[in-house]
Amino acid sequence: MNEHTVFKFAANLADSITHLRNGGHNLAAVMLTYTAIDQMSWLSVEPDKHGPKDFAAWVNDYMLSKNPLPCTAEELWVARNGILHMGTAEAAGHTTNSSLRKLVYVAGDAKLTANNPTEYAVIKFEDLFGSFLAGVMWFTSDLQANTAKLEVAKRKMRKMLRDFGVDS
Repeated sequence: MNEHTVFKFAANLADSITHLRNGGHNLAAVMLTYTAIDQMSWLSVEPDKHGPKDFAAWVNDYMLSKNPLPCTAEELWVARNGILHMGTAEAAGHTTNSSLRKLVYVAGDAKLTANNPTEYAVIKFEDLFGSFLAGVMWFTSDLQANTAKLEVAKRKMRKMLRDFGVDS
C-alpha cells in the first residue's frame, strides 16, 4: 500500500461524485464532495479523531493554496456541517462567528442574479470539485515525499478498507 492507494480511493469517490452530478443529483454530489474532503483530511493527521482545525488545515494546504475558491476553509467547514447534517447551505451555530459567510452553490451554466458578498460567497460546484481534485493530487504528492505522513495515511486506509471488506 502506498500513496497510489489513497489516490485510487479518492478517484473512486470522484467517479461517484461525477455520476451523481451527471444524474442531476446536485445536493448529493455536494454532500459526497464534502465527505471526500473530510476523509482526505482525516488521512492527513495522526490522531484517529479529527475536527474542524484538521479539515481547515487540509483545505488550506492542499485546496485553497493551489486552487483558490471565493471562500475560506472555515466557511467551507460551516457549509459542510450545514449540508451534511441538515441538507441546507446554513449550519447551526453559523451566527457564532459573524465574519463567516454562507455559501451559495451554482452548477453548470447557472448564473447568480443577486450578490451580497458580505453575507454569502457563491461557489460553483465545478470549482469546489476541481479544487478537491487538485487537493488530492497535491496531498498524494506530499505523501510520496513524506514517509511519516504516508505511514499515517496507510494505517488509516487499511482500517477504512478493512471496515468495508475491501482488500488492500
